[in-house]
Amino acid sequence: MILIGQASKTSFFYKKNKVRLPNWRLFYKLKCNSTEIQLSNYLKNKNKINNPLAIISKEQLQGFGQHQRKWISPKGGIWLSAAYPIYSPRFNPEVFSLSLACKLCRILSNDYISLKLKWPNDILYGSRKLIGFLPKIVTRGDNVLYARIGIGFNLNNRTPPEGIALSEIINKKYLSEYFWTSEILRGIVEAIQSNHNTEEIILEANKLIDKKYLPSGYRDNQYHIKDIDSHGNLRLLSRDGIKVIRN
Repeated sequence: MILIGQASKTSFFYKKNKVRLPNWRLFYKLKCNSTEIQLSNYLKNKNKINNPLAIISKEQLQGFGQHQRKWISPKGGIWLSAAYPIYSPRFNPEVFSLSLACKLCRILSNDYISLKLKWPNDILYGSRKLIGFLPKIVTRGDNVLYARIGIGFNLNNRTPPEGIALSEIINKKYLSEYFWTSEILRGIVEAIQSNHNTEEIILEANKLIDKKYLPSGYRDNQYHIKDIDSHGNLRLLSRDGIKVIRN
């Protein structure tokens, strides 16, 4: 189901005062089990996609995040899954997740909102999750075909204690989901267009990473985060030396 009105509102903000950005094909749904499943079904019989597309749902019943963890996705948030064609030998899959994190943090940060990256794909305000994203690169042989990105963004919705909505952070009752969806789409575009700037991405990601949060399964009395290496991997320090956790 395509709701033309909602797609046009998002497109209005996306195109406003911005040039040289590709057009998106936007599918809005009132409710679905998972935008990731919807996108997979859409792409199932597609050998090639020529333009970026996104499926956006007002509410998800079975949303999921990293390691298939349940992501509560009520009305008021932005829940979307996108596919973006690449077909470029310059694209670097190793740093795409970090590139996306950097762009989203830059778009959302200002003088009184300071965001951090919980490696590899959570964006935090303080200790609470504002955005979670799932990047995936689809290849054929050595060729990168397209990037897939699932994003959950707490905007106006109620969250569990470990989460926080942007409306709560800036103390506004209602924020435009169409404006902020357009900003997320812009972040995806900019992350892909600047993806080849590996050194800049790694430098910025190392400034953003919150070193308090170790990956699941690693204890803080045995490991601590050193940095993100030139391939986008997380490096942990322990008494036994350096352990590399691949992105």
